[in-house]
Amino acid sequence: MRVFLSYHEDEKGDECAQVLREELAILGIDATMAKHSIKPGASWAQAIRDHLANSSALVCIASQGYTESPWCQQEIGWAIGRGIPALWVRYDSKEHSAGFLMDKQELIVTDPSSQAEIAREIGTWLATQEKTREEARATFIRALADSSTYRQTRDIVYVLATLDSLTDDEWQQIDDAAATNRQVRDAHPYSDRNNGLSNIPVTDWLRRQLNKSANNT
Repeated sequence: MRVFLSYHEDEKGDECAQVLREELAILGIDATMAKHSIKPGASWAQAIRDHLANSSALVCIASQGYTESPWCQQEIGWAIGRGIPALWVRYDSKEHSAGFLMDKQELIVTDPSSQAEIAREIGTWLATQEKTREEARATFIRALADSSTYRQTRDIVYVLATLDSLTDDEWQQIDDAAATNRQVRDAHPYSDRNNGLSNIPVTDWLRRQLNKSANNT
């Protein structure tokens, strides 16, 4: 799954985008940064349009100065005009969404240093949008099957735990991943001292979380 990162190209914006790109990759998401994707000599404007057209969603990294960037505003307009889902991620309290994004809920960053958490929230957003829902869920489960670290497994499972439910086929894929990949089978949840679940397999934790959500509903 590919998303386009729209960001203000100064030191802060580039740093936020680069770290977020790495965190999204853990979830199996290919996040495009135009600055790092456009070949020398290529038309900048056309390359951006091509990357946007090949992306399933637009993520606006609203660090200081973002709304003043004409390039960022054009990226938003191009995406919205073609029905590409867009999410405003507010890194700076003075940066507020405008135009057609004003009626959409922003993702407000309370701790800019916690980019892993921000990536997981973006993952949840992708998995709940009508146009990206199926692709996102398939992306996360494929990434889980190929997980190379316990941390990657946990991050993916924590996104899956925010969903309403999983299908029987999705559960089968998760069980198959646990059977064949020790990074999935032997992973445990992040410390959960309140209910003592930190020592169970993370896949069992996922079942309990989704069952709890279903019961509450």
